[in-house]
Amino acid sequence: MRTTTAAVLEEVGTIATRAITRPDLGPSDVLVRVLTTGICGSDLATYLGTHPYKTAPVVLGHEMCGIVEAVGAEVADLRPGQRVCSAAFSPCDACAACRTGAVNLCRDRENLSHRGWHGSFAEHVVLRRNMAFVLPDHVHPEAGAMAEPLSIAWHAACLPGDLSGRTVAVLGSGSIGLSCALVARQRSARAVVCTDLGPGKAALVTRAGADEYVDAAGGAVDGVLAHLPGGADVTFVASGHPGVLDEACAVTRPGGDVVVVSYFAGPQTCAPNPMVSAELTVRFSALSTPSDFAAVISRLASGAIDPLPLITHRFPLARAAEAMRVLEAGTGGVGKVMLHCTGEGGQR
Repeated sequence: MRTTTAAVLEEVGTIATRAITRPDLGPSDVLVRVLTTGICGSDLATYLGTHPYKTAPVVLGHEMCGIVEAVGAEVADLRPGQRVCSAAFSPCDACAACRTGAVNLCRDRENLSHRGWHGSFAEHVVLRRNMAFVLPDHVHPEAGAMAEPLSIAWHAACLPGDLSGRTVAVLGSGSIGLSCALVARQRSARAVVCTDLGPGKAALVTRAGADEYVDAAGGAVDGVLAHLPGGADVTFVASGHPGVLDEACAVTRPGGDVVVVSYFAGPQTCAPNPMVSAELTVRFSALSTPSDFAAVISRLASGAIDPLPLITHRFPLARAAEAMRVLEAGTGGVGKVMLHCTGEGGQR
């Protein structure tokens, strides 16, 4: 019986690092030695017991970069030694959505850290071939681990069309919000304004390429409009706090676009009439597709996108519980938190 070391969420709020059984490879599976993995907001939600379907006991993690160690009998286009990143899910490849390339809309997908499929808070993870993406060897492992959240931001940023010359507001400056700011700047937005609570995120927002930061404690709407008179052309909703949809309407110019990237802990209420009278286009953005990964990976490889300045905390796998507590505390200076699972995770 083969084992690997993993940080296991034993119960709500309790993580223990211990040996677990490593599953056998199926014919379309890929065994990956994890170098680095990021902690996602959904991992924190599972840790806190608020995720809608992921529950303990489980190994969390899906934002990862690693090295292929073995492949299943039917995997012909990957080989041991290649560097890969991963999506958070494996699509069914058979439904109507999958057949059109919209794998993010697959209703029969399998998700990491769900139904016994352990995630990447471990020295090894088993992926399906259709969720693994090759990274050039020169891409830093931490940048590779951030390909997944960046792909989500890229998908969202493509929905309203060309951002060139347009103004952008980002409501919420967590991992996805910062990624949206970074991608908006890469897609030639003319001005980017981000919001969050407290002054601590200001430096991170600047590192993401945003022009201005608004402390929402002083009023998100007035703050954004002070920098973008008349409203933003495009607003990304990357926070699930109550009232955020009304705020998005208020900071978006008439005829503008609102893209909702955040998930919500419960039902949201909003006033639709201002959205109607402003003739806003409101879109919802779910996950990402292989084409989004391809776009992000090419820009990571060229250096056009550099997410490393958004990383503020790094921990070895053995200190995963401490890393989760840092993210849970949510002090303003906390950006992306990384776990280095094997010795090469922090290589420069």
